[in-house]
Order: sequence, then structure tokens, then C-alpha cells
Amino acid sequence: MRNSISVGLLFCFLLIGCSKSEQPVPESKAVTKSVSENAETSQKQKEKLDPQETMKQVKAYFKEGNYRAAFPLLNQLHAQKSCPAEGYAVRAQILDHSGLTSQAISSLTMALSKERDRADWHNMLGLLLVKIKKIPLAEQAFTKAVEIDPKFSKAFNNRGLMYIAMQEFGTAINDFNEAIQTSPKYVDAYNNRGYAYLEMGNYSKAIENFTRSITLQPDYVKGYNNRGFALIKMGNAEQAVEDFSKAIELSPYTVKHYLHRRDAWLALKNEQAAEQDLKQARWVQQLILISKKITRDDKNAELFVERARHFLSGKQYDKALEDVAHALKRDKALPEAYTTKARVQFEQKEFQPAIASCTEALEFGQNYEASSLRGDAYLALGKIDEAITDYETAKRFDWEVAKAFWQRADIRKEKGDAAGAKSDRATALKLDPQIEKRIIK
Repeated sequence: MRNSISVGLLFCFLLIGCSKSEQPVPESKAVTKSVSENAETSQKQKEKLDPQETMKQVKAYFKEGNYRAAFPLLNQLHAQKSCPAEGYAVRAQILDHSGLTSQAISSLTMALSKERDRADWHNMLGLLLVKIKKIPLAEQAFTKAVEIDPKFSKAFNNRGLMYIAMQEFGTAINDFNEAIQTSPKYVDAYNNRGYAYLEMGNYSKAIENFTRSITLQPDYVKGYNNRGFALIKMGNAEQAVEDFSKAIELSPYTVKHYLHRRDAWLALKNEQAAEQDLKQARWVQQLILISKKITRDDKNAELFVERARHFLSGKQYDKALEDVAHALKRDKALPEAYTTKARVQFEQKEFQPAIASCTEALEFGQNYEASSLRGDAYLALGKIDEAITDYETAKRFDWEVAKAFWQRADIRKEKGDAAGAKSDRATALKLDPQIEKRIIK
């Protein structure tokens, strides 16, 4: 259990206590490239910038997330040795957003050399140092932040998390106490204090804190997840299932929640439910992998089709159709997008729209999948001749095809076409010798 929570500890650590502008985001190659290119450009620019006016522009660009415009101005101020402390702090955040943490630390250090008593910057420096695993230096930075501002609850919370990472749980609890005393509704601090108690084996105190975090914020996922762990430790696996289920409801694409609920099901000897959660965890993990590929190449229509089909496998039809729309926006001549759309429509028993989607796919050439699926849709609508024609085009020979021939045999027999009925019956039996038993069943 401890490992399960600790895996995400440092990542959560980076988010807690950050302002909106400080929160790290995943590394963007585009931004990183822009930072490098603009750095070279800014060095070439010769005109003298007015620091005060330039900083107004920089802050406006930064507020709207236009780092490509803000960064070269900051670099130019740096080159002409007129960059103010705030400029270096903004520059540090842009560098961090671009995944350049070491450079961000250097820039923030420059800011602090100009204004040493900025508690928020010392706190930010601590977060950056944690990122590169410089824990003793991070501790110094957080300590400096609370020395400057004894009521800086976020810095106390962050230092407490750092002490948890160092397994100094009692010291961590003291810091969380300070954070809560200053900010009585500090949800993260209650959760983190609960985790410290959990690690110390004081499960009742842990549950008390996790419950408090949930009471303050009913959609607080971490509170439900962590309380579930404490409940399992106390032997209350049934209530733990409820907490993990709530965490899943709030965050359905988080793998660990399914694995944690699986552990609770196993504790209750419900192996079938445990196996289902394991399957769902694997499904979510695959979804995450596909989504990462899309993040790296969001112009690739085929990747959106891949994810749409994955959503379809999980019966998440709306999500599947959203991705089909994304795919077609990027490539209107992609047959797989139309057949995927048709599959969603077919599973929702929208047979006529499914036929139309398959027909669109077939406009781009022979497509066995489209012909086969359209055959199923025709069969569902009772259009037997059209279904058989599509099945033959798709070179498909299975139980559904046998059923189509068997049904057409009945139709031909009713129309007095004995020879045709006999031929279809023979074909059906050839495709599936058990067809009659299946039909009767």
C-alpha cells in the first residue's frame, strides 16, 4: 500500500502550493524549441528596451500563456543587464513549463539575489529543487519561506510532504499542523497529515483527516483513495470498496484506483469483481498509452481512430464518436474512421446510419470490414439479399452468414422457390452444421 501512494508523491508535491501560474505542465517540445530559438533571436536584437514597459508586455504575454512572445523579451532584458527580479522569476516559470528545470532554478536564483525576502519565490525554488531530487536544498528553501512569512501555509505543507518523503512523519505532521492552523480549510494539508498518520500506523487518526478533507471538498479524489487504504488496514474492506468506487467515479481514467479496489475485493474474497477491476485497469493503461501517442502527434488521424476503437471496446460510445470526428477533421478520406463510426452505430442498434457510414467507407475502395459490417446491419433490418451480397463481397463465412442463408431459405420456400430454398439451406449447413440447433435455441 505504501508504495502505491509513494509512487505519485513527488508529482503531487510539485502541484501542491503552486499558484495557477506556477503549476508545472508536461514538457512541450514546441515550447522548448521556441525557448531555444527565441533565445538566439533575442541575442541578435540590438535595440535598447525600456525595462518597465517591457515587463508590462511580458506579464501580459505570460498571463495569456504566450511564452513564445514573453521569453525573448526577458532574454533581451537579461542581455542588456536590465532584467528586474520579477522578470527572472517569470523566466524561471517559463523554463520550468518547458521542462528545463535546472535552467529555471538558475533564473529563480537570480531573482532571489535581487529580492531576498520573497517567500513565494523561496517556496517555488523548493518545488523546483524537489524536481531534481535536491532534498536538503529544498528543505532550506521551504524553511526560508516560512521564516520570511510564518503564515505561509503552502510552504509548510510542501515542507511537510518533503519530510514524508524522508520518512520523518512526526516532523511532517508538525508542518501540516502549522499549515492547517493558518488555513483551516486547507484540504491538501488534511489529506497529507492523514497520510503521515497512515504511515505511522495510526489508522483512526488517518481516517479522521481523510474524512475531513472529503467533508471540505466532496469531490476530493485523493481523500477517498487514501481513506480506502486506511479502511483496508482496519479490516473494513467493504467500506473501502465504496471509497475506491467513489474515486473511480470522480477519476475514471486513473489506473491505480481500479487496482486498489481490486485489493479490497480480494480481501472480501470476491475474485470475479477483482478480476474485472484488473481488466479495467489494463484497459485504462492502454488508453493512457494511446493518448500519449496522440499528444506527441495530434495531427495523426489514425491515432484518433485507434483511440476511438479502444473507447468502443469499453462501450464508451460518445467518446468513440468524438475521436472519430477528430480523425475525420484531419483526414476525410480515412475509411477506418467511417467503419469505426459504423461499429459504434451498429452497437447502438442504429442500423440505417451504420449502413450509411459503411457505404461512405466503401467510396474509397474495396473494404472487407465495411462490407462485412454493412451485411450485419442489413441482416438486422431483415434485408437478407443485401446482407448476403455484402457477406460474399467480404468473403466472410461464419455463423451470422449461415443464419442469413437459412433465413433466405425460409423466405424462398414461402414464395414457392423450392430449389432456391434447398440451395440456401445446403449453403447454411455447409457454413455451420449446427445452424438448425442454433436457430431453434
